Amino acid sequence: MKSMIITPEEIIKKAQKCLKEGRNQTSAFTAMGMAYFEKGLLDKAIFFYGRALETNPHFAAAYAGMGMVYGKKGLVTESIFNLKESIKLTPSCALLYNWLGDAYFDQGRHEEAIREYTKATELDSLDSNAHNDLADAYRMKGNFAAALEHYQKTLKIDPGDTNALLEMAQVLIQLNRGVEAKKLLLDMLSEFADSDDAKTARVVLASLATQDGDFTGAREYLLQAARDFPFNPSIQFHLGLCHLLLEEPVAAQEHLQRALDLDPNNIRAARLMQQLRRRKT
Repeated sequence: MKSMIITPEEIIKKAQKCLKEGRNQTSAFTAMGMAYFEKGLLDKAIFFYGRALETNPHFAAAYAGMGMVYGKKGLVTESIFNLKESIKLTPSCALLYNWLGDAYFDQGRHEEAIREYTKATELDSLDSNAHNDLADAYRMKGNFAAALEHYQKTLKIDPGDTNALLEMAQVLIQLNRGVEAKKLLLDMLSEFADSDDAKTARVVLASLATQDGDFTGAREYLLQAARDFPFNPSIQFHLGLCHLLLEEPVAAQEHLQRALDLDPNNIRAARLMQQLRRRKT
């Protein structure tokens, strides 16, 4: 069966044919901008979006595409300008507000991000991504109650969003609801054990176990996390600390040394290593 997916090369070929025949110039240039964006050729994408706007300075899709390209290049101010121009032309497009919110979020302008994400959710209440982004922005502002509300809305729409599950657990911890957070993370490990977010969930569970004084449980989660993140010095340090608290000095020294190998400036690990060496003498 022939694939229904159109490649960037096919899009470019069809767009060039339109241009050669003098048909649908604005759309053709925009299509080429999209295709080159997909290919990762960002300067070429900007060139063709620019050509599209030369032929029609009121073409929302070209402004939106330009905004996405500039965002990808890290030129956030230019991205915001073009996304705003696109919104002026198509004010009912929820996705554009979400993209604009992302641009503000990347600048650390969380109030503006909240404003735009809110517009996106108002226009499309079933957009789980917009709810998740809005929750992230509220979390960054320290409004954990509002963040929790929108993580819950995200998961009602998409129960399999592991990022929302993980971030919701973090918010529950901030709200001193650690028991609920632990249950959420354990359910996540049960249902989505192979996800990347499950790896981080084990680190959070280790932290919760440590707070509860369950160093054996913390050690087990950290051992798994060390396999998931073998070059993370913080995990190695806390694993060494757990072994030390469990009176397992040999294992403690092994992981503290790994932490120092990965981060020679880890003062706490160096001090604990010195203490372990003094015990031997």
